[in-house]
Amino acid sequence: MRILVFNAGSSSLKFGVFEIGSGEAHLLKGGFDRFEDGHCTLKLVFKGEAIERHVACGDIGAAASIVPGLLSEFGLSELAAVGHRIAHGGPDFTEPTLLDDAAITAIEAITPLAPLHNPANLEAVRLARALWPALSQIGVFDTAFHQTNPAAATTYAVPLAWRQAGLRRYGFHGTSHKYVAQRAADALGQPLAALKIVSCHLGNGASACAIDGGVSLDSSMGITPLEGLVMGTRSGDVDPGAFGFLERQLGLSIEEIEDALYRESGLLALGGVADMRDIEARAGKGDTQAQLAIDVYAWRARKYIGAYAAIMGGIDALVFTGGIGENSPGMRARICEGLEFLGLALDADRNHSVMLDDYAAPRIEKDGSRAAVIVTETAEQLMIARETAQALMNK
Repeated sequence: MRILVFNAGSSSLKFGVFEIGSGEAHLLKGGFDRFEDGHCTLKLVFKGEAIERHVACGDIGAAASIVPGLLSEFGLSELAAVGHRIAHGGPDFTEPTLLDDAAITAIEAITPLAPLHNPANLEAVRLARALWPALSQIGVFDTAFHQTNPAAATTYAVPLAWRQAGLRRYGFHGTSHKYVAQRAADALGQPLAALKIVSCHLGNGASACAIDGGVSLDSSMGITPLEGLVMGTRSGDVDPGAFGFLERQLGLSIEEIEDALYRESGLLALGGVADMRDIEARAGKGDTQAQLAIDVYAWRARKYIGAYAAIMGGIDALVFTGGIGENSPGMRARICEGLEFLGLALDADRNHSVMLDDYAAPRIEKDGSRAAVIVTETAEQLMIARETAQALMNK
């Protein structure tokens, strides 16, 4: 069956068309971004050809309205369903879900859990329902994969009334972690149920996940996508006592602090830019703040890997994915440094020779390393398409 996937952010709309059945094919890849002055950039990949267009398109609504014409242009108008990435599913959305009026209302009710993500996701759902009213709209939730986390992992040690109000850890990037865990098992030629995997999704948003036997055991993100690893503009772990300190010392409000932790922290705060490529370039020229950003980033990731190996009782594979995980051999090397005690040893030549294309998942550990180290592209849209197709078959 042919599935259209929508992944909407606050200032972008990515989409893909997939054929899901006895085989799988990514038929069309597209994305709108840089909405400025009523125009945006549309990037497409069709049959291996990259296409870039500048179109009249000032927001996500205008972008979505262009998609039906694009599908017709490329002969892809016949669809079985539309799958949507939904960032936060709260405690109730544990599997792909038909996005009818009741489901949308329920997702709206948990908007306080993901105020920067769910509204944009839901806007794309409403647009798609209007554009393709006869098609099933299926939501696939970033948090769903982590619903298997035990209470020991999801419970904050806070007053009962807070927990009853919904304060708990959820975890995110679940679609990515689920995909790369299966991809790692394929690369190793072993059943996923037999493996202990630490998945590191390292990009502008970043998280680590402990996956034991194909089941998520713990994730570095919490009630929001702010907790855990250092990210492009997000701080990751911060002592919550910082809120009181900053209010007393600098007179900042909760809203100002929260906004800064989301938008003005992470690599941007440490090294002056949010892109790891720029950070590494500055560090190479002797910029000490950029070098500090690299050190903090690697230290935090390494700490989580060690912790996750401990809670699983070992590690069979460490998987790197996401923009930084896939493209920065220097960061991979820094993160792996000192993990030899886990039986994990990186091969420098293999690490610097990584080439990713067409489902590649190269192994970059040394010969004799007990734990594998794998680099692979994530494929969240493909996973959403798979789960959308499965939801249709289960109806």
